[in-house]
Amino acid sequence: MSRPKSNSVINIVWNLGWPLLWGAVFSITFYELINGPLNNELLHRYFLGHPIAIATTVMFFIALAALLLRGLNLLGQQLIISSLALPESEAQWKQSEQEQATELLEHTESWSPRVLSSYLGARLVSLLEKVQSSGSVTALGDEMKYASERDADRQYEGASLVRIIIWATPMLGFLGTVMGITQALGDLAGQQLGNDLNAAMQGLFGGLYVAFDTTAVALTLSIVLMFCQFMSDQLESQLLLDVDQRVEDELRGRFSSQQVASSEPGINALEKLTPVLEGLVDTQVAQWNSAIARIQSQWQQWTADQGDAMGQSMSAAMLAALEQQATIQQQQWDRWQSSLNENAGLLVTNQEKMNQQSALLERVIEATGEVNSLEQALNANLSQLQETRQFEDAVISLSAAIQLLSTRMSGTSKPLDLNGDSDQHGKAA
Repeated sequence: MSRPKSNSVINIVWNLGWPLLWGAVFSITFYELINGPLNNELLHRYFLGHPIAIATTVMFFIALAALLLRGLNLLGQQLIISSLALPESEAQWKQSEQEQATELLEHTESWSPRVLSSYLGARLVSLLEKVQSSGSVTALGDEMKYASERDADRQYEGASLVRIIIWATPMLGFLGTVMGITQALGDLAGQQLGNDLNAAMQGLFGGLYVAFDTTAVALTLSIVLMFCQFMSDQLESQLLLDVDQRVEDELRGRFSSQQVASSEPGINALEKLTPVLEGLVDTQVAQWNSAIARIQSQWQQWTADQGDAMGQSMSAAMLAALEQQATIQQQQWDRWQSSLNENAGLLVTNQEKMNQQSALLERVIEATGEVNSLEQALNANLSQLQETRQFEDAVISLSAAIQLLSTRMSGTSKPLDLNGDSDQHGKAA
């Protein structure tokens, strides 16, 4: 019997497609709940405040879906371990090792693809094929050890998607930190600081909110994923231990009679198989624990270094912003002082002009007084002139009366030329 070939497309769909599909379903459901029954300002701030936070949440649900699918697979394989068993043949003591392996392989043809792809089914089929092809169980212990190591590699590869998401999630958080700091510094434009300091500080705080919120969400979700992956690895390691023990129980005494008759070293190898497997399992568990402890130590150190670097970056950014603000305020103060000096000069000029106008007004008042005096003198002259006209009229009347009197008194005598005299006198007057 030939071993069933694994379909790479199916493996890719199982390892990548289903986690992406269920992660998208979980993400859509989560955001529908946030916009519906779980509508909360804090949830909106941390999970909808920035595209980086949304991407981090979606990646978290993809990794969570991968872990859930992996857990369901482990549960199914645990059920397979408890129910799967190779049949006992009545003539196995009379059959050769190759015949027994062939009979058992024919029995495995009735197993379902799910059983054949499990750890236990795949390992039993692989070991039986080795016995069938070699016709001996001399190297069975080495093959069992190799199969156990191969399943450990398979376990490691099965969690590659979750590991890459755990690694990328903090990176997204720090990317959000960089974008938030960039946004905060971009809002501290010189023109905006000069025009509206309040709006500039609000923009700075908004950018810092984005920086710290995305980092907090990413670190929190990555810690949750690390814990879930640790639990999954522990369950799968325990499953591999159960598979090792079950394979040993199924194959330990099945080929023992033929091995005793054919080769004494084979019997010794089977007797020593249990301590070898136990040592292998202990070594694997110790290596996993050491690797996890080393990864946790490196993660803590890296987190501390990133926190220090972020603190230094924030301090440098705040110092640069404060220096820029001080420069802008100094420039604004210089402009104000220059404007005050110009206004003071204008006030001095206006004061001088007011003084000139006051002097001119005093001269106008003095001229007005002189005009009043001239007016009074003119009125007096006019009064005198009127009196002079009345005097001339009286003289003319008197001259006429004298002429009439002279005419009456002397009728023969030559009349006096009173008119000419009168005119001359009047002219003289």
